[in-house]
Amino acid sequence: MIRDRVKAIVKRAALKAFGMEFDAEARQSFRPPAGAETFDATKIPRIVDGSGDTPGPNHKELIGRTWLAAQVVGGVPGMLLDIRPPEEWIVGHLPGAVLLPGTQIKTRLELLPAKTERITVIDATGALGSEPLAAWLREQGWTMARALVGGWAEWIEHSEPIARPAPVPGARHQLGDTVALKDGRQGVVQGVRVGPQGERLDVLLNLNEDRVALDVPLSELKA
Repeated sequence: MIRDRVKAIVKRAALKAFGMEFDAEARQSFRPPAGAETFDATKIPRIVDGSGDTPGPNHKELIGRTWLAAQVVGGVPGMLLDIRPPEEWIVGHLPGAVLLPGTQIKTRLELLPAKTERITVIDATGALGSEPLAAWLREQGWTMARALVGGWAEWIEHSEPIARPAPVPGARHQLGDTVALKDGRQGVVQGVRVGPQGERLDVLLNLNEDRVALDVPLSELKA
């Protein structure tokens, strides 16, 4: 009993010292409404995997930045398919990503992994083609294809790991260069290869939304 009295005195002194008498009285006088002691469990919203602003890895269409960043850091991100133009790619991209602007992958299916592997499609903002392209890939059998929520903008906003393309040794042209073909067409260099037969370029032509890329030797370029 003496100990309870001492505790009560100490409590009152502490409440007075910190100006909490009003708060304590309010909490002591509060009584829950009738029936509040019980609840109906069926009224509690079910937590759905992938809900919220950062969908998890089991979401059927999207993947959030935090989940993908964890996979990148862990070295198991699957295929990262970047569909932005080369002039944006050279500024920065996700480590290990493959550059195939627009919907080129539709004609380059040999570059895709096995249909059981994960594929993440990345555009600039998450609303510039990544979702429909990921959906198309799922329709073709790559059921683990997802679009990155927020795209590249979301990735860099939160200072996630990035990479930049290294210059190709001995090449006259580099990724992102603007070039003109002898037939008058212009494009942007999407890829550079230097081999025994000389330098060849993948030149991205801005003809339509598909942004067709041509395999071009230097001899086909204007001087």
